[in-house]
Amino acid sequence: MKKSCLLVFTVLFSALTFAQSEASYWYFGRNAGLRFDATTGTVTGITDGQINTLEGCTSISDENGNLQFYTDGQTVWNRNHQIMPNGNYFSGTGLLGDPSSTSSGVIVPKPENPTQYYIFTVDEPHHDNASVYPNQFNGNYDSGGTVPGADDGFNNGFNYSLVDMTLNGGLGDVVPTEKNIPLITYDPNDDLEIRFKCAEKITAVRAEDCSSFWVITHFGDSFYSFRVDINGVDTTPVVSTVGPYVPIEGYRRNALGYIKTSPDASKLLVAHFGFATTTGGNAGGGVYLYDFDNETGIVSNNVELYSPQNNNSPYGVEFSAENRKAYATVGLGIQGNGPSQVLQWDLESIDIPNSMEVIHSSNAFSAGALQLGIDRRIYRAQVDLSNINGTGRFLGVINNPELDGLAANYNEQGVLVDINGNNQNLSRIGLPPFIQSLFNSEIDIIRNGISTTELRLCTGDSYTLQADDIPGADYAWSFDGNPIAGNNQAQLFIDTPGFYEVYIEPNNGDCPIEGSAVVGVFDIPVANPVSDVVVCDDFGNDGIFENFDFTNKNGEALSTQSASQYNVRYFESMDDANTLENEITFPYTNISNPQTIYVRVDNINNTNCFDVTSFQLEVFNTPQIVQLNNIEFCDNEGDPTDGFASIELGDLIPNIRGAQPETGTSITFHPTQQDADDNTSPLPLSYINSIAVNETIFVRIENTNNTDCYSTGSFQLTINDAPVANDITIVQCDEDGIPEGFTTFNIGLFSDEIVNNEQDRNVTYHLSFEDAENNINLINSNTFDNFFNPQIVYARVTNTLTGCVSFSEVSLEVSTTSSNNASLAVCDDDGNEDGFATFNLNDSNAIVLAGAPAGLDLKYYETYEDALVESNPLGNTFTNTIPYNQTIYA
Repeated sequence: MKKSCLLVFTVLFSALTFAQSEASYWYFGRNAGLRFDATTGTVTGITDGQINTLEGCTSISDENGNLQFYTDGQTVWNRNHQIMPNGNYFSGTGLLGDPSSTSSGVIVPKPENPTQYYIFTVDEPHHDNASVYPNQFNGNYDSGGTVPGADDGFNNGFNYSLVDMTLNGGLGDVVPTEKNIPLITYDPNDDLEIRFKCAEKITAVRAEDCSSFWVITHFGDSFYSFRVDINGVDTTPVVSTVGPYVPIEGYRRNALGYIKTSPDASKLLVAHFGFATTTGGNAGGGVYLYDFDNETGIVSNNVELYSPQNNNSPYGVEFSAENRKAYATVGLGIQGNGPSQVLQWDLESIDIPNSMEVIHSSNAFSAGALQLGIDRRIYRAQVDLSNINGTGRFLGVINNPELDGLAANYNEQGVLVDINGNNQNLSRIGLPPFIQSLFNSEIDIIRNGISTTELRLCTGDSYTLQADDIPGADYAWSFDGNPIAGNNQAQLFIDTPGFYEVYIEPNNGDCPIEGSAVVGVFDIPVANPVSDVVVCDDFGNDGIFENFDFTNKNGEALSTQSASQYNVRYFESMDDANTLENEITFPYTNISNPQTIYVRVDNINNTNCFDVTSFQLEVFNTPQIVQLNNIEFCDNEGDPTDGFASIELGDLIPNIRGAQPETGTSITFHPTQQDADDNTSPLPLSYINSIAVNETIFVRIENTNNTDCYSTGSFQLTINDAPVANDITIVQCDEDGIPEGFTTFNIGLFSDEIVNNEQDRNVTYHLSFEDAENNINLINSNTFDNFFNPQIVYARVTNTLTGCVSFSEVSLEVSTTSSNNASLAVCDDDGNEDGFATFNLNDSNAIVLAGAPAGLDLKYYETYEDALVESNPLGNTFTNTIPYNQTIYA
């Protein structure tokens, strides 16, 4: 693993060349601006600009990125933000552009003269001005305003002016003798064209000779290419008549929309806002791609990328730095002042028009300008025209213009321009155009397949930069702007962070070649040890947990290292961690149990500088309570009615555990839920309830290998009273004539006496207490023949509602006391001699009891069996049931 500890260098975006640095300062909108800093690689909002324009603007810096001047097409400000004396519109010395022109100007350096620049301006071709040509319009414009605030009253067309930086004490000024020079971009014999003169379009690009430039505009169905070389501006344009025709009758609205050449000068992209056929009218517009010959200035081969039949309003256009993609902004609807889209086309596609993708949509921002920056990103002006003074705080940014579709990564808050937060520095709908070839891709001197402009090394690394190896070429390498002597070759060994450049003079007639790389050397972090992650499984206990989030382990992996400087990432394998593939996202579900997780700590600014550690995650089963029901016990302690009982809680454990392994689980009982959760105050397994009658018992079942994995439950414990069971004695006479002390008892007759006549009771009788306890060997209590005298039998009394049981003793005693036979006779005098008559059985009492002790109870029965078991006693008055003679038993 790589390990080190110090951030050496930071890179924020692509390397910038000296030529590109001429586009380092942008001024636009309402006092808004940007600065691209080649030395620090940053782009920041600036607030020192004096410009206040809806659309048109342009600026220029020198090859070292120092601001020279900027303009809205009418007024010119120097690098100190002062108005140039000969470039002051409101003082009558201004230029003939217009801040309300889509592109009011573009600045082109005079070849081989580092102190002179040409400002090309294009006026807004307003239909109100055209209506009074050749006179000055002095009324109220239909779009608002009057002369001179809104316009000078003339359609001035296409012009150029020379700025000499040696004037005005080195701050520069417009040269009076070469100022507002008209360039003819119309048919002088066509009255309509004379009235409007030009569209609001202008772009510039380097010519094939590497030193001169083409400045291009459009009008009607023709492109006008003006060459700028060491001799100045050639006022005779190369005219390319190629459709479609944009009706001049529909100006000024039809004149809107940008034009751009590709950075390599091979293509031209145009947005026509509309194809209206009525003055100042609205209609759908289109986007068109052309070939451009930077040797001849000829435009050809029209390809319609976006049709007017869509009835929308294209405005901004731009190419990517590597000339692979084209972009346009389109306002939805023919007025084009509301919702918008950003469109992309793939210029490498065999069917470019059908490669269109929408990479961004907005319901608020208007279409807005697009402009390539020297960081190779594309910037977009953003403003809501219905809230023009309250929006425009940010420019949108296409971060990866070479990528397809949404991968281009449009960011509505790409860069803040209102840095003071008071709505004083705001975007409008225009951005400054530059010479497009400033942004042409340089050669790749890194050649690592990762980046063509940034080389990110780790501490202790070295590298060899590689330029094109051209026989006979001269190579001039520099480091942070300082020449590197003695290295006139295609390779350069480096081990120090900084900005490297190479300038190649091929010496074969080709243009010089440039390449650059920003090299950063970055800290290698330490992946500190990370503690294992242990979790409890869910109810399924399958070893799979679906809600892992390891981000709380970041601090362990970083220790004292800064989270703002280092990423912490998690992977399932060491290979993935090393190659930065298949990063774990959260929530995460483990794929095995236990499982090793690999932790990668890498440098945010160079992810190739990293270290890896690992930790284990393990999912422990969470035991479940399989069966737990409310339980009723019978009062078996002391007073059987006081609601306390001795309970064997251990008898509940098998049902609670179910089939879960006994060796891996532990079950305890607790008086409260908190105790169950905390595993405190466990109850003894032989437990006497502490609350009479009703008590809630809480159960905890835990994994003995990880006691944090547990489940709890509760059950209601109810103690029912034991039923009353009285001891009784039954005394019966021995009446079989043999005084041995045995007779037949009907014990069941005495059950009510045993239970105190309580309801819902069941009484059974047994020969032994053990049989009664076990409820076995029941005797026939209705006809029981004793075999001891006296003899004890045991009553088992059960409450049929609760199942609670009590026991009592029933003592059976047989008395051998004798009685006398008696005889009763009556006459059958009821008039029906049938042998039946009514007797008063009490008439025999004295004879039967003669000689017996006092206090005996005497009853009569019809059969001997009834008499033995004392069943069905007869009343005092009895009518015989057998005629003439019948025996009755006492």
